[in-house]
Amino acid sequence: MTLPDGSRYESARESSRLHESVVRQGEIEIQARLFNGEYGAKWHTTDGESFEILHFGEWNREAGPDFKGAVVQFEKSGEKTGDIEVDREARDWERHGHALNAAFSGVILHFFIEGSREQAFARTIEHRAVPQARLAVDAPADPHEIKPAEHVGLDEASRMISEAAEFRLRNKHAAHARAVALHGADAAMFHAIAAGLGYKNNAIPFLLAAQRTGLRRAGGVSGEALLFGLAGFLEPRSFDDADEVTRRYLKPLWDEWWTIRDAMSRIVLDRKMWKLSGIRPSNHPHRRLGALAAVATGFEHLRKSMRDSGAKGFRACLENLDHPYWHRHWNLRAAELAKPVALIGSDRVTDLLINAFLPSQPLDIARAELDRLRGPYPSGRLLRASNWLVGNVTPKLMRTAKDQQGLLQLYADFSAVSPLEAASKILNAR
Repeated sequence: MTLPDGSRYESARESSRLHESVVRQGEIEIQARLFNGEYGAKWHTTDGESFEILHFGEWNREAGPDFKGAVVQFEKSGEKTGDIEVDREARDWERHGHALNAAFSGVILHFFIEGSREQAFARTIEHRAVPQARLAVDAPADPHEIKPAEHVGLDEASRMISEAAEFRLRNKHAAHARAVALHGADAAMFHAIAAGLGYKNNAIPFLLAAQRTGLRRAGGVSGEALLFGLAGFLEPRSFDDADEVTRRYLKPLWDEWWTIRDAMSRIVLDRKMWKLSGIRPSNHPHRRLGALAAVATGFEHLRKSMRDSGAKGFRACLENLDHPYWHRHWNLRAAELAKPVALIGSDRVTDLLINAFLPSQPLDIARAELDRLRGPYPSGRLLRASNWLVGNVTPKLMRTAKDQQGLLQLYADFSAVSPLEAASKILNAR
């Protein structure tokens, strides 16, 4: 049997009508994913010139373009340093008044997400043309469109899962490589861990908090104050309503944050971005942000553990993270726990191993580890995926991390069609 290399799955996925460019993500989420390298490394302008972003520069804390000091390599005009603006629609450059705003005079690239029936142009106040490029943002299948399933057999399901798992691994590996090229290996790992600690519902605000703080500052003296301040969690109410233990924890954070709050106010996350209800106490964003602060503080040790012991070192370092406050608290309002609880539980460490560490490794090492690693306890989404594919919950299809990754990818890409149709597309693709 020919071993999967992800190409057949990619071909089937690209030919599927489910993956047209449909925008459902918010603009701030798209900026975070773009900054992280998740939408690729090379694009074409609307005039057909190819270009590559070598560095995104810094998030802008003032009024003006989204990213300042970016470095872009254009096919014809060469390397340029300047600003990048990201808008939802091509004509937003004019609608938002950028053409008449001197703050946008340094923009060298304008990304937009949705096109326009009318031709759109971007020019600075000096009438300099700004190259424009469209971001193709894939949206997941709409669950309301799911068709009745015609299930496949276990052998066929296993082959589909294997193809999907290889595609998913290669995609994550490529995305990590792009993040490393943009931000360096340490920052790429820090961002990946942050997104993983945010779980599904809070991955983007965690990623934004990590990106806007930066690993160097997050691991410094003011790092924890910056993380909590930029996340929007340092509010007067949280201090006023706190017990004495929590006040002792918060006071040095407040002392640091108040000195820089005004300068940082523009990039503090909106509270509406966070999901705080319906979450297990151990997964509360307050607690997970405390864990991220501990990761940043001990990042040198994490780096050494990964270098010396690979996956085992990564796991051991995260499972043994400590924090004097957060190992005994669920959130900033909860009473102190009777005994310490691990900052990051075993299943979450496994998830971080799969989604943060293994994509940073050579493909053959990552592939072997996924095949050997027992997957975390199956999520509700995995159970639904198994039911969709074979008509019941089948432990054999979700035993290893590789099985689970493949099943999740299949469900995300093809759940709006029947499994038989998905099988035909994937296994017969050329």
